[in-house]
Amino acid sequence: MKNFINKSNDASFTTNILIKKEDGLFVAHCLELDIVAVGETLAAAEQEIVSLISAQIDYAFSNDNIDYLFHPAPSEAWQEFYRCKKQVEKKYEIKPLFKNKTSPEKIVPPWLITKTCESENTFLYA
Repeated sequence: MKNFINKSNDASFTTNILIKKEDGLFVAHCLELDIVAVGETLAAAEQEIVSLISAQIDYAFSNDNIDYLFHPAPSEAWQEFYRCKKQVEKKYEIKPLFKNKTSPEKIVPPWLITKTCESENTFLYA
């Protein structure tokens, strides 16, 4: 068997996002953190959820609060995500805003990777 070594200095935090349309708005749900954002367009909902996720990660890592970061979404949301036929992966830079000035050695992951699924319901209304 061959040994594979994957070297990368790009530490990242990966999340799964389910986006669907409900009552005329796009709803984006981060499944690992169980947080939700809405927008009038798909792009607006996606931008808002990425901002919320980045802020949550930044705050948790900057304040030694990682134990409270993860709150998985209900199993129904995960099931809907895994039934998705197409998932799109994107990479965003996390710009720390909460960095604790008294502890500058605190590390915040520099990258957020999102795997986004647009629910079948999204296309029924788009």
